[in-house]
Amino acid sequence: MKKNRINKLMILAAVAFLSALYGGNTVSAAPKNEDGYIYCVASVSKVYVTAAVMRLADEGKVDLDAKITEYIPDFTMADERYQDITVRMLMNHTSGIMGSTQLGMFLYNDNDPIHYDSLLPVLSKQRLKADPGAYAAYCNDGFDLLERVVENVSGMSYTEYITENIVKPTGGTSTGTGANFCHNEDLVPAYSPNHIRYENGITMALGAGGVFSTAKDVANFGAAFFKGNTSLLSENAKQEMSTRWDQGRDEFTDESGLGWDMVSHPKYEQANVKVLGKGGDAELNHAFLLVAPDEEISISVLSNGGSSTYNGIVAQALLDVALDELGITVSDNVSPQYDSFADVPEEFDEYAGMYSSADESGGAAVTVISFPDHKYMHTETISLAKTTITDYMYTNGKFAELAFPYEDGVKIDANPAVITFKQNNGHLYFAVEQTDIAPGLGENERKMYAGEKMEANPVSEEVLQSYRSISNQNFLLTNDVSSSVSYNKALARLYVNDAVPGYLFAYTNWGTRLLKIIDKEHAIAFQTIPSSANRDLIDITISSGKDGTYMNASSGLTYILNNAITELTPGQKEIGLKTGEAMWFKIGEEMAEQPLLITHRPEKSSVYVYNKYGEVLYTSHDRDATDDLPMPEGGYIVFIGKTGDAITLR
Repeated sequence: MKKNRINKLMILAAVAFLSALYGGNTVSAAPKNEDGYIYCVASVSKVYVTAAVMRLADEGKVDLDAKITEYIPDFTMADERYQDITVRMLMNHTSGIMGSTQLGMFLYNDNDPIHYDSLLPVLSKQRLKADPGAYAAYCNDGFDLLERVVENVSGMSYTEYITENIVKPTGGTSTGTGANFCHNEDLVPAYSPNHIRYENGITMALGAGGVFSTAKDVANFGAAFFKGNTSLLSENAKQEMSTRWDQGRDEFTDESGLGWDMVSHPKYEQANVKVLGKGGDAELNHAFLLVAPDEEISISVLSNGGSSTYNGIVAQALLDVALDELGITVSDNVSPQYDSFADVPEEFDEYAGMYSSADESGGAAVTVISFPDHKYMHTETISLAKTTITDYMYTNGKFAELAFPYEDGVKIDANPAVITFKQNNGHLYFAVEQTDIAPGLGENERKMYAGEKMEANPVSEEVLQSYRSISNQNFLLTNDVSSSVSYNKALARLYVNDAVPGYLFAYTNWGTRLLKIIDKEHAIAFQTIPSSANRDLIDITISSGKDGTYMNASSGLTYILNNAITELTPGQKEIGLKTGEAMWFKIGEEMAEQPLLITHRPEKSSVYVYNKYGEVLYTSHDRDATDDLPMPEGGYIVFIGKTGDAITLR
């Protein structure tokens, strides 16, 4: 009976991802694979690499609490604390590693191993953001290191190991990695939201996000975690993976276990149902795997477009239906009512001030908190785009968001963010709890540490002026490979904001980060927020040479300031290419709106054209791209490839 129910559930998952695909994009041909299209499952891959290491642990070949240097002897960092990182810390995001090595991480139709080759060299120059084991904050690099653990212990390539020891034992028939599925004809076609057909995106961070699979295979993999199923892992190994890293001692820290993002969920806990969940997002593919081990239910939702958050909400809706068939009723938590308010106690005065936080889109922001006349809490959140003002009322030790400014009356927002202040290890933080609602799909609760009180950072006028001189100017990505998706967001900027003295905003291809200015050459991540609000931090170094001014990010990417870039001229008919050095040109008045045609472009090369705002107007990774190049005045054109090759123009 249960087996039939699970098979039905897999079909529902397939309907969910096909609906997401066909609802937003145009697909010209059905896949040959009888199980449907193959997707990049993105960070759901982390459960695969964790399972691989746990399988080796079951065989007595890996000790989870051993230092990773035992399994990766050539792993070093510019921070002596790296020697304390254990295998377990990589699995539960507590290693203290900054986040993600971005070089060659996401590629178009290419399985170039530059990401694999650059990981250890990039980490060797990097410091830790926290003591190993201090707290969990999402970290892709940890899982790419686990990929190496698998290889070094097993003597097999990672792709070979999971094919033989993870995919086959779980009945998979259409699962691989970016290394061997790069050119698979059944990869889901890559359409952007505005229906541009791109070359397929290939994730080459194999351990962190490089597994490719069908919904059926992913659901079958999830079934390996059912209670009593030891075809893949021992019960002890599964129990280790499903245990929250801090045993749930703090409701605002990450809920991660080993590999899993979520090892419990409030609404399912109320129904005495244990759940395991993991989401993932690549360039266009998104995934969610949700497992109820005791009830033997495994749901995978894969989509081309959307987000893992939406996929997770769909997975929960499917799980609720399946549980209902078993006679288990699950209800969303009832939102608390806030109708009893009080003046703000003076004990909160120490929390007034400036906080490192995030804006509505998740980018870095600064939130200034005050308590006017102790009647309410007033916040001004300063981001690159705007300053947002929000007021809160004090109730039962917390602050509930108002629907409009305090002066206009007291009305709690229909779906309020609720802020709690906390102290930890001498730092002051605020935590946020709120229910995210996706109309027509469902809702998802979130609780996390989200802001940290900032200290004053006095910086000399000379140092500040050095950053003002390059503030709001374009830095151009120069060192990634020609197939890198990073060139879609190739323009980076630094911003000095006088409202935040001693700090600066750094905008790169992964969004905005707030950095503390150290000197003319260095600005660093300073946050200690004990949650995934502290994921993917970067330090930057500014250096100058005869070729120009460079910004080097600790994530492995290098940018050159645009004042070193010359204009493309009518006489330049051949552009010589250099490995690891993108060839950038400005589009000046002389070339603006003039016809320009590519007459020869080598296979391992690409061309991008941007307008003056850094928006992509042309990319050779558009499968329908012609050889005619747009030439917007004030924009840029870049040619990327390998030393010895050249692109010719007419």
